[in-house]
Amino acid sequence: MLVVVEKLLDQIDGHHQTQIKAIENLAGKPADMIITSKSNVVLQNISNVEKVLSTREDRKNQPYAAINNDVYALKKIFEERNGSGKLFVIIPTTDEHDFRVCLKLLKGNPNLATFSLRVLVYHKIDNLSDDERADLAKLVNTESIVLLTETVSLAKLLKDKYNLPAINSFLLPCTISANKSVNSPKKREAVQAQNHLKIGYLGGFRREKGASKLPEILTGLKNLVNQSDSKFSIEFIMQKAKYKSRFKLAIFNFKLMRSLRNKVKPDREIKLTILDEELSPALFINSVESVDLLLIPYDVEKYRARGSGIIIDGVLAEKPIVYTEGIGMSEFLNFGNAEAATQLSDFAPNIIKILLNLKPYRNNAKLARNALCAQIQKTSNFLKAMQCKSD
Repeated sequence: MLVVVEKLLDQIDGHHQTQIKAIENLAGKPADMIITSKSNVVLQNISNVEKVLSTREDRKNQPYAAINNDVYALKKIFEERNGSGKLFVIIPTTDEHDFRVCLKLLKGNPNLATFSLRVLVYHKIDNLSDDERADLAKLVNTESIVLLTETVSLAKLLKDKYNLPAINSFLLPCTISANKSVNSPKKREAVQAQNHLKIGYLGGFRREKGASKLPEILTGLKNLVNQSDSKFSIEFIMQKAKYKSRFKLAIFNFKLMRSLRNKVKPDREIKLTILDEELSPALFINSVESVDLLLIPYDVEKYRARGSGIIIDGVLAEKPIVYTEGIGMSEFLNFGNAEAATQLSDFAPNIIKILLNLKPYRNNAKLARNALCAQIQKTSNFLKAMQCKSD
């Protein structure tokens, strides 16, 4: 029996809902049950849902009561379905709260279910107490809990720092399917023939994703365009900037517009297209497919051992990528499909390098996609094997 526990389905800035469908597709069957929070959430094409878990406000304001609520709710559901075969439970976005719930659930009954917990960032384990990490290690060693990571580097970190073994490269498609054939680039090639090239900075507007670096990158790009003899125009596509402070938002927008303004060659000015803050899956896919290159200037300290949904989507869409050297998932950016920037000033020349030589980068992007699809197939094999054990 396949059960998915995802308390964050009410979070619109992320891949939580789309990854439920990815798990079901890779498992080869719909989840028997999806358990989420009691908050009012609009679910897209997701069925068999039980809304019993604590809300975001509960977990923030009354963390211990929220843990007890979720332990009671899950135990009740699991015990009611105990006759349906052993439960295979997967938590795609595991944090401290989820770890503590699982530890309490399994303390009294280690055979209640097999939990596969996907860890996205190491500090979720770092925030546990020494005793909690010791209890977690015991359950991992008896395979009552299986730890999963998106990246090889995070699995290595968990082993080196906490002596916790994890299955690495457990990858789920985000918005773009691994099974869907990539749209032919002929339309983009026709536009390219008219010397109009598109760069995409897509996904949530967040500091750790390098949002504040955009004005400086675009200023460098503008200067290189002015120096180039090639006659091409550039369009920069991004989702709407988001700051809590109106003042910071105004400052960012001023810097962004100043970076685009071209007093030297007004006819070569970079065009800016701003998309909505939140995009439907269909609009997001269309946006990814419409660009010639994806820009991923992520903070290396935040993403050194962390996966990226934009990298997964970009590689599946066979898009050339310019990214920060040292971030996770670089194993899919080493096929001649991408260029790494070791410092901020490297982004603009790397963008120009790809835009002036798109064909080989596009061809190499197919190799990267094949490698990613092969790894996603391993995720599918794992999910199916775990289901067989629970049947």
